[in-house]
Amino acid sequence: MSRCMVLNASYEFLTIEERWIDALGLVLAGKAVPLEEYPDVVRSQHCSFRLPAVVMMRYHVKTQRRRHIFHAPTRKAVFIRDNFECQYCGVRVSMATGTRDHVLPRSRGGPDTLTNVVTACRSCNVRKDDRTPEEVGMSLRNRPRALTEDEKIQCLLKLVRAKERNTWLACLRRLGLGLWAA
Repeated sequence: MSRCMVLNASYEFLTIEERWIDALGLVLAGKAVPLEEYPDVVRSQHCSFRLPAVVMMRYHVKTQRRRHIFHAPTRKAVFIRDNFECQYCGVRVSMATGTRDHVLPRSRGGPDTLTNVVTACRSCNVRKDDRTPEEVGMSLRNRPRALTEDEKIQCLLKLVRAKERNTWLACLRRLGLGLWAA
């Protein structure tokens, strides 16, 4: 069956409910309101229900999640931001063949942040080694930067089934929503 995206009362992303019955339980208990539904229907002996695709909690749920969820330069985040291309030579890379490279090496005090990490092919990363691009005579195609809202959504939905992803994105666009409050 299908998973459900759960938004807080402020429309901020909370979680993805893996089991459809748990999402339907939130709606039936009056804890959440469905914003978008799948065409799929489940039936009990006396009732039938459409499966919720996106729900919004009726009351604000406090979370201990830090707002910096996408500030870490994970491989997936960096590769998505850099469009799976080496930022030195432009060759296409995959998660298996590409590497992350610190523009200012960590050994020289470079931070491990999105503003200092780029996607690189193995040969460019080996060539650059423990030096800055200027010292090696290499130039960056694009400067490293933080993720945009669209890239955050891509990171979140990268491994989600197409049916779910299309439904969720259509709902977010229709409501004019981003997933993270500013």
